[in-house]
Parts: sequence; C-alpha cells; structure tokens
Amino acid sequence: MFCSVHSRTAAIKSWAVPPVGQMANPPPLDERSKRSREKSFVRFVNLTERTVEVIWINFTGAYVSYQLLESGRFVDVNTYKGHTWIAIDHKSRDRLQIDKEFIYFPKTTKEYLQNMLPNDVNWEAIPPNFEARIRAVITIPVYSLRYTCLLAIRNYLTSPEDADRLELPKELTDDLKKVVSQRNNQIIHTFIRIGD
Repeated sequence: MFCSVHSRTAAIKSWAVPPVGQMANPPPLDERSKRSREKSFVRFVNLTERTVEVIWINFTGAYVSYQLLESGRFVDVNTYKGHTWIAIDHKSRDRLQIDKEFIYFPKTTKEYLQNMLPNDVNWEAIPPNFEARIRAVITIPVYSLRYTCLLAIRNYLTSPEDADRLELPKELTDDLKKVVSQRNNQIIHTFIRIGD
C-alpha cells in the first residue's frame, strides 16, 4: 500500500468557494499517479453537505477508494508528490473539487509553503526533512442555474431516452441526454476498495 489513512472528526470553521465550472465530470487528463519518493502529508476536508468518496488513481489508472467522508469530516493521508487524487459525490458520482481543481496533485510541505509564503520565510532555517500536514478542501463546483437544474433532473433518469418522456423543449432535452450519458459513462472506471 502506498498511502496510509487516519480519520478524525473535523471542526470546520471556514468555507472555500470554487471557481465557476462548466461540467460535472470534466474530461479525464492523464490521471495516473507517477512514482515518487517525495512524501506529502495531506488532510482532505469535506466542506460539502454530501457524502464524499476520496479516491487515489493508481499507476494503472484504476480508482482506489480510500475513504468515505461525511459532511464536516476529514481524513489524513500520507501520500507522495505525483500521486493523483479526486473526490466524487458518493450518490450522484459527480466529480467534486479539491482545492478548486477537479484533479488534486499533492505537493511537498516545502513546495506548499513556498507557494503560500514566497517571501516571508527564511528557507535556510527550515530543516530539509521538515514535514507538515497540508489541508486540501473538498467543495462543490459552482455551476450556472441551468446546468444545476439539468444535473438535478438527471438524477431521476436512468437512460438518455428517458429525457424524451419529459415535455421539455428540444434544446433542453438534448442537453439533458448529454448529462445523463456523461454520468452513465463516468461510472465505468475500475474501483478497488480498501478493506474489501
């Protein structure tokens, strides 16, 4: 196993607003994890009102389900730079955002601090093996009202053809068929469950 996980209840006191998105499940990039020896210590924090599945995408592209997080909970993961993580809504299977991105690439503690405090730290005073946990916030993407409504209706349909039964204008019916197809195609990934 490449990562270790520790769960705790989190006291959530802040809210991060993600940028406006256009798609619930963006097209996959090269999502496979890369091999690395550079450690990264991450705390995934669920700031949504949904049950979230935290997933590591392994070296072959298989989805490794690490933890289900209820709203307001967090999980500590010891991982590596170059490992790829995503979060999905456990019920709808829509991708969520981690630190305002659909795909999360952990950084080392030093890289994280250099990005956050570029001029405020004496880097020579920090030991080379200094490690600290990095908070990675899971949020819901912000969509247009139209797209949000399409997603809500989609959750009641099983196939794209079901959209034809609704008395909607053709343009909406076509868009609804697209989001149903997209959702159905999203669920074809290989999942490996830890502890099964």
